[in-house]
Amino acid sequence: MSPSNTKATVRMVAASFAAGVSAMMLLGLVAPVVMQGGLSMREAMASTVEAKPEIALDVAAVEAQLADADRAMTAMRATTADEMQRLQHLSGR
Repeated sequence: MSPSNTKATVRMVAASFAAGVSAMMLLGLVAPVVMQGGLSMREAMASTVEAKPEIALDVAAVEAQLADADRAMTAMRATTADEMQRLQHLSGR
């Protein structure tokens, strides 16, 4: 083969390889989205269904836990009040 034919063959093989890699990457990125329906119009439309909570939430139990935590924090604050005053006095505040 002449040098020009060799150069053209190398260019053709390189271009074919690049096109194949590009096609595989495109299929690898786009195909999963299309298969899951990510590009469908029905997903793009606004939903009129009202949102409902996913889990059952016991409000009374949560409020009881918060009240218990508040009582514990108040008790801890009362036991450390003297130490905090001493620290503030020592720090010059």
